[in-house]
Amino acid sequence: MNIGVWGDSITHGSCDEEALGWVGRIRKALPADDYNHIYNLGICGDTSDDLMNRFDVELDAIHPEKVIFAVGINDSKFPEGSDTHLISLDKYEQNIRTLIEKSKTYAKTITVVGATRVDDEWRSARGSRFMNEEIAKFNEVMKTVATEYNLDYIDVFEILDPATDLADGLHPNAQGYQKMFEVIKANLDWV
Repeated sequence: MNIGVWGDSITHGSCDEEALGWVGRIRKALPADDYNHIYNLGICGDTSDDLMNRFDVELDAIHPEKVIFAVGINDSKFPEGSDTHLISLDKYEQNIRTLIEKSKTYAKTITVVGATRVDDEWRSARGSRFMNEEIAKFNEVMKTVATEYNLDYIDVFEILDPATDLADGLHPNAQGYQKMFEVIKANLDWV
């Protein structure tokens, strides 16, 4: 079974001291005697626009029976000096709908994972910022679209404590990724 997981740095597993992230933990939880391939296609900094630019090639390369999307936190980002999201909510919704439609070419199961909370005070080296209130708006769009398509939506927004579960104010640490894994695994009937 081929499983494709598309997203950003949190999908990739950035800042995990155990170098697994939640996707690597899913891989480890799959039965070793089965022919399972899980492709972590999380790329640091990616937005839904970036995913749209690379998705067709990756989808056609792996022909996944199962697809997981975990993208949106970078869409919600405010670049330095801006009060406008990097990607508008309307464009984000359009992208998610297109990605879901394209996934149906191969995938029997499509799951979407919402974005996590951050430390609202955190700023990137370039001055970009994220706000939980805004991330929640993108999560609501993802949840609404998932519901319309009758897809599973996994909410991970409230499970991380920014004071103890984040490595740098944005990315989970090993403890945070373990919490994400436990919630995501519990909502996937094939793990």
